[in-house]
Amino acid sequence: MIAISLTYGLEGPIMHPISGISSNATQPSVPIAGADERKKSKQPETEPQERRQKPVTDEYIPEEKPEPSGRYSPGKNEKHCTCNTDKVDREIERLKKQKQELERQISRETDENKAEDLKAKLAQAEKELRQKDNDTYRRQHATYTFS
Repeated sequence: MIAISLTYGLEGPIMHPISGISSNATQPSVPIAGADERKKSKQPETEPQERRQKPVTDEYIPEEKPEPSGRYSPGKNEKHCTCNTDKVDREIERLKKQKQELERQISRETDENKAEDLKAKLAQAEKELRQKDNDTYRRQHATYTFS
């Protein structure tokens, strides 16, 4: 418990500690060294720009990449796998050309029976093209080599 005395001033009642212990944390009971310097630093600086220190900033310094030390890093004696889809791509390209040729023949054909046969071949070529012209088919029918 802190004992205080109460006095009245122009601004109203003012409380003063009797025991000498300051209950006001913003005003220290003992003068602090450098407190006057803080008051002075609040005033605008009149020093020239060249005397002011530059602000300290971080600097990025790139480092060399370390060698991989993980379990799955390729070593000197490890083999590499190569996937080749050229054969599948040629097959798909052949089917696309066949489809275009059949469409051209159908547009020129005057005989209905021959046109029906060509339409059946075209439907078969389109079906085969839908099955083969995708990533899954390419992966399944690719050639893999290990070196």
